[in-house]
Amino acid sequence: MSQTDTTGYHRAIEANVPTNLDNIRIILCQPQGPLNIGSVARAIKGMGINDFWLVNPVDFLNQKETWYMAHGAQDVIKGCRVVETLSQAFDGVHFLVGTTHRRRRRRLSEPVSARHAAAEVARISQEHKVAILFGREDLGLTNDELCRCQLTASIPMATKNPSLNLAQAVQIMAYEIFLASSGVVEPTEMVYAPVNEVQSFYERVHDLIQKIQVKPINDDWRTFMYTVRRVFSRKGLEQRDIAALDMIFSTAKRYIDRLESRLAPANPDDK
Repeated sequence: MSQTDTTGYHRAIEANVPTNLDNIRIILCQPQGPLNIGSVARAIKGMGINDFWLVNPVDFLNQKETWYMAHGAQDVIKGCRVVETLSQAFDGVHFLVGTTHRRRRRRLSEPVSARHAAAEVARISQEHKVAILFGREDLGLTNDELCRCQLTASIPMATKNPSLNLAQAVQIMAYEIFLASSGVVEPTEMVYAPVNEVQSFYERVHDLIQKIQVKPINDDWRTFMYTVRRVFSRKGLEQRDIAALDMIFSTAKRYIDRLESRLAPANPDDK
């Protein structure tokens, strides 16, 4: 067989494609180079993942580097979704995994290894949409972006430097998810609330605790909310959890609103 003849070609190791991979979404946040975008498309297609979203990317469709690096995965590039905000990229997602290669503030959840995260993703994606979020090539994800994730994953390395580039990191995560999804995988029993619905819940919590005049140390609301999110995200929030907690917080807010209304003067100019 010649080098270019692929007639009768087979992989050295044949593998079935787990059906749960249809529930995996790869999201790149503000990718800065067409080479990486093309390389990521090729990497994830090889691992059976085709749901590819880009948040505020550089121009890539008109760059030949994109198509060259996406060799064999041009269909993934053509079918990728380009959006302006993370919330748009999280549409329909029930479980979100953020990625990082550097140590973060202790207020954020401790990261787990890529292999550990992949096992969770394999279980949850049996019946839920799961997204893996990757950050910018130079800065990664911000703390605010990571705190929206239920799980943070990192790839252990033998040395501090050099770090993996974006496409390499995606390749490793996608491979670990593919391996973890092979064979018999027991699905999770939890019914996760949509990621965007969880975000709206945290915003309502923030509004309420401000209304009752909670005073974080040094007035550092951002760090305080990191702690609140970490507490609620330890096991993840189900749809019924959001409903029950919303009932509590909504009732408390209505009570405070009624109390403020009764205490307010009839005429704003009254002393």
